Amino acid sequence: MEIQFLQWVDATFHSQAWLNYIMKYITYIGEFGAGAIICALVLLIFKKTRWAGVAVGCALVLDVLIVNVILKLSVNRARPWSEYEPFLDFYKAYGVRQPTDSSFPSGHSAALFAAAVALTFRYKLKALPAIIIALLVALSRIYLCVHYPTDVLGGILIGSACGVAGHFAATGLKKLYDEKLAPLVQKRKGITPEQPAGEANEPQPEQQPDQQPEQTGSQQPEQE
Repeated sequence: MEIQFLQWVDATFHSQAWLNYIMKYITYIGEFGAGAIICALVLLIFKKTRWAGVAVGCALVLDVLIVNVILKLSVNRARPWSEYEPFLDFYKAYGVRQPTDSSFPSGHSAALFAAAVALTFRYKLKALPAIIIALLVALSRIYLCVHYPTDVLGGILIGSACGVAGHFAATGLKKLYDEKLAPLVQKRKGITPEQPAGEANEPQPEQQPDQQPEQTGSQQPEQE
């Protein structure tokens, strides 16, 4: 059933060279999880987005363990071209890379959805572009006929679950940092928990002793 669907995709769309190239370049975003990894690294650079980067990083670590280490090695599903060799002519004509690992699940889809879902927890609707990119990459894997539809669906579900887990893992790490590590860092810098960081070790102005007005010897207290 799935191979018939991919044959229909091939017969219906692959005659459009411009669309083939667009889908080829879209799929590059997910090559080896590059798009998701770059996203995590950029977020980690800036202090304001650092914990979002931690969430994406945790999600990707889980994704690699579940998808690449466990499922791909245990399932070892053959790629679509093993059932329909004419796909090979399409790959050759447009320079589409032919992965040699298991077809299930889709690593591209899993990595991009892991990052997108982790970002959605933190940025809500602002993370919509990440969801759209993840969907386009997932669609490109089916369009290029390098995955069965169920491979992509499995990648989306697994990646989304990793994104959820990555969010909660980062939340737990932040709580641990705030409770245990942050006070130690502040103490090392000479900052008390009640004292703002900008006021640490600032010199206090010297207090001048109260000056009493001088009384001259010629001034005598008035007597009634």
